[in-house]
Amino acid sequence: MKAEFYFDCHKYICSLVQVDFVKELKIKNHQGFVLAVKQGEKIGLLGKSRHNAKQVDVSKPHFYNVIKAAMSALELETKNELILERNRTLADAEEMIQQQNREIRVLNEQIRMLGTKVEQLSREKQQLSMQLVDKEIRETEMSQEIDNFPATDEGIEHGMGEAEIPDQIEELSVQASGLAVQLIANQQKLEEIEEEEEICGSEVEIVDLEIIEEVEENLKKGEIQGGESEIKRLPKRPSNKRMRKKS
Repeated sequence: MKAEFYFDCHKYICSLVQVDFVKELKIKNHQGFVLAVKQGEKIGLLGKSRHNAKQVDVSKPHFYNVIKAAMSALELETKNELILERNRTLADAEEMIQQQNREIRVLNEQIRMLGTKVEQLSREKQQLSMQLVDKEIRETEMSQEIDNFPATDEGIEHGMGEAEIPDQIEELSVQASGLAVQLIANQQKLEEIEEEEEICGSEVEIVDLEIIEEVEENLKKGEIQGGESEIKRLPKRPSNKRMRKKS
């Protein structure tokens, strides 16, 4: 390590070197003379070369002050070196930080792009899921319609058949009731005729009994006239009554 300093308006150059495992201080003046002093010794060498150098007592004030100024200069240089080394370290660290910041920006951009891609994939996945659900619903509905179509028709036909049977039974019941009413009415007419015969004391001949015969035939056959619920009464034929007066 070397250092420059000024003492007594003169420029000096000093250095600290390793000689025989011992540190040695060398101070060179502007005339080229060198003072060499080993660490911990009070006698040093003064000369332009080691061969013709002479020994001097470095404890004397002149040499002591020069040595002290040289040590201060070396200490300051060491501190400067440390500061420079620290600055270089800081510069390297700053460069490294900048490099890391650039890498971080690149990574952030990649993360942003990946996030955008993930969101896009998530939307596409959601759309596909919805499409699949819709497809399954449509397929289920179609299969249900296919399964229910024959059963529905059969059920309708069956229901219509069942509905027709009570209607027919009701029509038959109504017609039978009507025929019974008509029979009762005709019976009442016969009774009235017999009463008239008893009152008048004469014989009443019934020439035509076709009404009763037709009623009995309709009851046996149970025919339904045109599917109508109303019962048509048979037309009345005029009966020929011949009454003979008593003589």
